[in-house]
Amino acid sequence: SGRMPLVPTALPLRDGDAALRDRCLAELASAGVDLGDLEVIGKAHDADLTAWRALPERRRDDHAAHIERWGVAIGEHLTRCTDLRWTTVADPFGTDLGLMAGGEASLSDEFALVPTNLVSGRWLNGETGWIPGVVGHLVTLRTA
Repeated sequence: SGRMPLVPTALPLRDGDAALRDRCLAELASAGVDLGDLEVIGKAHDADLTAWRALPERRRDDHAAHIERWGVAIGEHLTRCTDLRWTTVADPFGTDLGLMAGGEASLSDEFALVPTNLVSGRWLNGETGWIPGVVGHLVTLRTA
């Protein structure tokens, strides 16, 4: 029918979403970012953002690739530390690469996260220093 579900729904991971995730994971690995360590992820994000913002606007590359990369870094950290698993999330706002609970819990647990949504506004506002606290809180919520 083309209508979006009213609650977040996990769909099978779309090929394009898997390719985006895998590309970002390869970029993060080649940059030496330890995705098990929120302090490392936060420092690497902050350095990337600071360097990007230091360029004259006309010389900056598209912010979308940076937002995707750090969204995947956060998402991958959460898959390693919590019950959340990569999926394609459909909700009233669209369909995106995201995370939802895996296994039996997914039947009653409607928690969904599109990690790029955590990054995008903060990236465009130049926010640094937020990853360890924000993502650490999500880890606490999902492991309590």
